[in-house]
Amino acid sequence: MLDQSFFVSQEVHEKEVTLADGGKHVLYFKEIPAVEYQKFRLAQQSQDEDVQAGSLAKLIAASLCEPGGEPAISYEQALLLKPEPMNALFAKIMEVNKSQGNG
Repeated sequence: MLDQSFFVSQEVHEKEVTLADGGKHVLYFKEIPAVEYQKFRLAQQSQDEDVQAGSLAKLIAASLCEPGGEPAISYEQALLLKPEPMNALFAKIMEVNKSQGNG
């Protein structure tokens, strides 16, 4: 049997997100399965610009959560994020899922 460290945990990770204006926000993130990350990578390579542009919003919607693990943002809401906060959220998602970004 594989060790549990091979699998996504159900733990919610609390992270402080700092924006360019200096604002600090405590947010919560779930780990994402490798399959979700692979979907993101494939969407980034899509010839369809809407699929490509929406890939980051899907990843954020899959990871950003409330303290109890419930989704904090829908895909449609994530599509409306400003570029700088979107990039800050992506950085925290990669931090929470640090072992998945190397594939």
